[in-house]
Amino acid sequence: MIDKLLPITFAVETQTIALMINIIIADDHYVVAEGIARLIEDSGTARVVGITCNISDTCTGIETHMPDVLLLDIALPDGDGLEAIEKFTALNPDMRIIVFTTYAEPNVIRRAFESGAHGYLLKSTTAEELMFGIEKVAQGETYICKESKQLTSAQTEVVPTLTKRELEILRLIVAGYSIKEIAGQLYLGFETVHTYTKYLRQKLGVNNMASLVRVAIECHLV
Repeated sequence: MIDKLLPITFAVETQTIALMINIIIADDHYVVAEGIARLIEDSGTARVVGITCNISDTCTGIETHMPDVLLLDIALPDGDGLEAIEKFTALNPDMRIIVFTTYAEPNVIRRAFESGAHGYLLKSTTAEELMFGIEKVAQGETYICKESKQLTSAQTEVVPTLTKRELEILRLIVAGYSIKEIAGQLYLGFETVHTYTKYLRQKLGVNNMASLVRVAIECHLV
């Protein structure tokens, strides 16, 4: 895993740089981020000034490059990207933040905007919609990709879809078991269970274990 700021440089004509939207991509899957960076560069309206793989390096990248837009994944190795939005904004109040994720869950979408995001794009979106969303957000507007907008408008009371393993772990959490105890019961590593709990919090749109238990009960997931 790459854990440092990896600036990407491309040839850009000097006279057009001032018109470019400067972007940092925060995503711990470097190959994916590099592919997205090239799509952005090919648009001719934006450039990627850096790729970061964790929250710490994203802070450094923001301070160094002062980007116009941060394209932010949620699941980063050193924390929850949504919880870090306030920290990122404090470093560059003029920066616009787009959550760029695989999570097509209305609860997560709601939590992203409550945390201070200005846009929400799924990684399954087209290159055309990606650039459209980036440009809209850079212009000061709010943007939600079509698929996410359909999810939020179609459901008033949202019950997230969980995998069999996620439900199994959630039931044990609600029953009062610790992560260490769950790992022992399911013959999983501690870090594996910890990662599952992080994904569960993200899917249910909560920040801590107490809220996770409450929402699980309210949504009749256990």
